[in-house]
Amino acid sequence: MNITAWLMITTSITLSTVLVTMMTHWLMVWACLEINTLSMIPIISKSHHPRATEATIKYYLTQTMASTTLLFAVTMNAMNTSNWETNVTSESITITIITLALMMKMAAAPFHFWLPEVAQGTTTMTALTILTWQKIAPLTIMLTIHDKTNQTLLLTSAILSTLVGGLGSLNQTQLRKLMAFSSIAHTGWILATMTTAPKISTLTFTIYTMATTPIFLSINHTPAVTIKDIGTMWATSPHLIIIITLTALSLGGLPPLTGFMPKWLILNKMVAKGMTIEATIMAVTSMLSLYVYIRLMYILSMTITPHTTTMTMKWRMPHKSYPMTTSLFAMMTTFLLPLMPDM
Repeated sequence: MNITAWLMITTSITLSTVLVTMMTHWLMVWACLEINTLSMIPIISKSHHPRATEATIKYYLTQTMASTTLLFAVTMNAMNTSNWETNVTSESITITIITLALMMKMAAAPFHFWLPEVAQGTTTMTALTILTWQKIAPLTIMLTIHDKTNQTLLLTSAILSTLVGGLGSLNQTQLRKLMAFSSIAHTGWILATMTTAPKISTLTFTIYTMATTPIFLSINHTPAVTIKDIGTMWATSPHLIIIITLTALSLGGLPPLTGFMPKWLILNKMVAKGMTIEATIMAVTSMLSLYVYIRLMYILSMTITPHTTTMTMKWRMPHKSYPMTTSLFAMMTTFLLPLMPDM
């Protein structure tokens, strides 16, 4: 891709997301979301593969449907209240429709259908962008209207997301689809405390991003596409095995890793608010995702491929530079749990 076009596209994605966090007018918010969506289209279709074209069409149609629904809701609200401000929107029907549109943009269940196919059809780094950066804008809007959102709707979507994310990843062998279902499950955890404790939801998204980034960066440095492929990483990149193993277990929420922090805070807050049954269901359904992460860790670090190699040169590190971001995020995902009282 031309460097000028690449610079323009990345600038548009960055600025549109930043502007969404600053805007208070619904029309400007909608315009920034549209710019964000249109800027992602050439990036997803960059490889010119039929699978990438299919993923581009699915992403465009889904995001357009969500944006149209959002525009319909805010226009209906303006006709009834003569108000376009985001922070004073109070009509329950309008808030419900806006919430459903944002849930579709974030790929929360039951609007999750597009994310696994789009993540599988694009490149590894583009999938990372869709699973992390592209969730910032709708998450920010939901945080703006969190005190007016229907709590039952968000809790239902949260439970469905954790269930769908866990069940959907059980039968997956493709790494990008596996991480897409992981994103759906973590979106459920983010939505669980959106109305009662938005700061915990923000912390959950931050830690999820820190844990997902090193996994994708590590996969991007290897030709691994499926779970079977990563079983051979011990012969070429043994140091990446440690990074992926620790970050995968952190995504599963096992102590003493950092990923345990948001899940413990969310369950504690839900029990304190009297939502014991909902908290129990989410804790039980998260065991499905934990099984997938442990299976990934088992293939990485506790088994070896049947075709062992006797070449000593194979164990030498490949002559390529790895970004410091991978190691930095891996350390933060592993060792930040002692800082929980300060957070």
